[in-house]
Amino acid sequence: MIYIENTSFGAEGFNTHVYGYTLAISMSNFLSRDFYFDFEIPCSTPPDYALQDGYKEKFGSLLTAKRSLVSDLVKIPNRRVFEIDREVPNKAEYQMLPSYFATTEAMRTKFADTFVWDAFGIGRFSLVREELQEYDLIEWTHAKLTSPAVFYFLPRVEKQALLDSVKIQFTDEIENLAAKIIGDLGAFNAVHLRLGDFLTDKVGEGYSVNVDRFSKYIRATFSDDLPILVATDGLQEKELIAKMFLGFKLIFIDELIFDEYRSDYNDLEFTDFNVVTVLNELICGAADVFIGTYRSTFTGIIHRIRQERYGKTDFNFFPDEKVARLLNDEMKLVPDQMGFFDWNRYSVMSGGHLDIAWMREWDHSRTMIDV
Repeated sequence: MIYIENTSFGAEGFNTHVYGYTLAISMSNFLSRDFYFDFEIPCSTPPDYALQDGYKEKFGSLLTAKRSLVSDLVKIPNRRVFEIDREVPNKAEYQMLPSYFATTEAMRTKFADTFVWDAFGIGRFSLVREELQEYDLIEWTHAKLTSPAVFYFLPRVEKQALLDSVKIQFTDEIENLAAKIIGDLGAFNAVHLRLGDFLTDKVGEGYSVNVDRFSKYIRATFSDDLPILVATDGLQEKELIAKMFLGFKLIFIDELIFDEYRSDYNDLEFTDFNVVTVLNELICGAADVFIGTYRSTFTGIIHRIRQERYGKTDFNFFPDEKVARLLNDEMKLVPDQMGFFDWNRYSVMSGGHLDIAWMREWDHSRTMIDV
């Protein structure tokens, strides 16, 4: 059996839950064991605009609707159980998932103490499947976030199969509504702009809005002949957003859903803000070109969807102070060092285990190795 706590005991946003839930399923598949996923509670980050004048009449229902859980909306085959006995003597106890990576005895025998091993682990502790199988219970407490692509050091074929087993899929009714909207839109580009981070929440961590730099980046990334679908927590900041995207046709996804697909939306089983999040992600995932917000799990899930469904690894991020250090003269994100795995190639994005674990979704093909 596997016991795993949800990140921050569930007291974070929907996408944080998706990361924790999909990693739990992947562990179960890796070890061929049932898992118990604890602290799955309704997420805690509703959109601020839903409470503001001019928006709460249209979007206020997002806050009063029946609350959904990640397992209500995410549809991935799994071996989850809802009862567990943790009082067993033969158990392994771990914390802080980003401090570890999981592998096999064959991989350790072949690569331990080599450059490849060190490049994948970058100081993390290794966990070997055959050794873990000796325990009756494996416990993860204070789990924190990590992506399955970063967590498993496996041969390419085995790792791809494991990642395929946790491809993000949502309930049929949500997928069908997203497909309808995407089909009606035709070709489009998209962005996820998490303005709460840039303007208030994390301004001391290198987040800031530089309108001129953002505008230059947008023009270097997008052609002006396609509409831009906007996923944002900052609907109330339309004037600021308009300055960045001057000359482009903008469609705000939340408004599109509630203005043109309100009846379809209301027919869904769940209609809380988690469902709007999912629709935003599915729409952005289908875009021709996408720009996201670095260090956002919302953007991370979009990047995962784009890889899993469309084979796209066009990682574009609004140039906050960190991202800007990796842009060349043409405003393209470029590696600043050589590296065997993807995180070894971007020093700014690989400052520590948490950085590589979740702050961006890496090119999955560059997290694997041919053996």
